[in-house]
Amino acid sequence: MRAGILAPRYLRGGILVAGGAGALLALAGINSAARGPLVLLFLLAAPGLAVASLLRRIDPVARAVVAVTAAIAVNALVAETMLVAGAWSPRTGLLAIAAISAVLGAIGMAVDRHGPVSPVRAAAPAPDRGLRAGT
Repeated sequence: MRAGILAPRYLRGGILVAGGAGALLALAGINSAARGPLVLLFLLAAPGLAVASLLRRIDPVARAVVAVTAAIAVNALVAETMLVAGAWSPRTGLLAIAAISAVLGAIGMAVDRHGPVSPVRAAAPAPDRGLRAGT
């Protein structure tokens, strides 16, 4: 394998580890100069990378634009939902973003493992594998 193919995986992993460290600092209540930027990195990277894992077949630039836009939308929708419900808490919001990102990432991994189901293949009846009469 070429280094150019592996570098994005390491970069994505490094971003998630750094953001996860910031999220853990925030959840533990530890004040640090790095906490703010790392939490912001997590809030943008976790849902963005999870959505990007669902869009493997589109152009990389379009995937990046859609992933960043989706990350901003997920963050805004979580914040608005929590404010409307009267349950706003920075820690709870961080946990909600982490849970949504984990679900989207799991779906992306499942689709990657089993392959997408095409509408034609999903609508077609399964082949008859039983014994036929007269054979």
